[in-house]
Amino acid sequence: MPTYKRGFTKEKLMFGQFFVLFALMAVGYLCSRKGFLNNEMTVGVGNIVLFFTIPALLFSSLANTRVEKDMLLNFATVVALHFFGSLIFGRIIRMYYRFRKFEEAHLDMLEVTAVSVNNAFIGFPIALMFFGEEAVVYMSASVLGLNLYVWSIGLYIIKGIKGESLGTMLRTLVKGAINPNISSILLGLLASVVGLMAYIPGFVQDFIASLGGISTPLSLIYIGALTGNSGLKYLLRDREALEASLIKMIAMPIMTFLFIYFIPMQPLVKAVLFIAMSLPSAAIIPMIVGKYGVGVEASSKMVMITTAFSMATVPICVAISHIWI
Repeated sequence: MPTYKRGFTKEKLMFGQFFVLFALMAVGYLCSRKGFLNNEMTVGVGNIVLFFTIPALLFSSLANTRVEKDMLLNFATVVALHFFGSLIFGRIIRMYYRFRKFEEAHLDMLEVTAVSVNNAFIGFPIALMFFGEEAVVYMSASVLGLNLYVWSIGLYIIKGIKGESLGTMLRTLVKGAINPNISSILLGLLASVVGLMAYIPGFVQDFIASLGGISTPLSLIYIGALTGNSGLKYLLRDREALEASLIKMIAMPIMTFLFIYFIPMQPLVKAVLFIAMSLPSAAIIPMIVGKYGVGVEASSKMVMITTAFSMATVPICVAISHIWI
């Protein structure tokens, strides 16, 4: 939990953090509109964040945190709640889409896209900026829960893998879920438990910390550039994608709040889980839909629109989350 400098109220500090958040996004947006970051360059920035800076941030944060029994219990709780929350909320949102007579062939895609959140590119910067390094630990648990959902239940829904053997399903889960972020989480936890950092030279630790330290600005610049390159005016003409995205960004925070409000958990854990499940749709889902399912264009539009909407909803959700801390 962040501490407040002398003379700074919580409200003033939050305003300053929001200014930094949106200013960095604005840099990315302006760079895309001016042509400094075209689509290919934006993808390159995203890959740097995904494969280098976020893994470094995760490993450094976890490895340098003294992970005790209570923290491990909180970590496991977040993993489980994110997994089951995604499953339950997906079923509920699907009922709404069906009631509104959305295209039947797109219901599977819409369900998974709606509940699969961007807790890496957006979640980690928000956790670090507003709640401190311990929050990064719990946000990483959310990432683990999300990956377990996406590569098991989510893939089952999108692909329809009925009839495949248990071994095939497990191989698909392992192949998809073991990615740079998950590997860094597991290695960071292991390093913390066994005290590995005591044996790593200081200059190597400094390198990893420095690389992880640029995750927040690069991630937010990437999100801003992504929004700028998306052609938002064109996207907003698609009424179905617009409605699906709006309902996702309203329903997910409400359902999550009601889901966790009465569950006995530490305040910081509740706040991080609430933020994590209120984030826009994850960019990985259109890739999975394109390979295994139907509706890749609609899924991509939903990612772009929810990302744009998050600029309004994220500050509200961060403010709400402070009722617990």
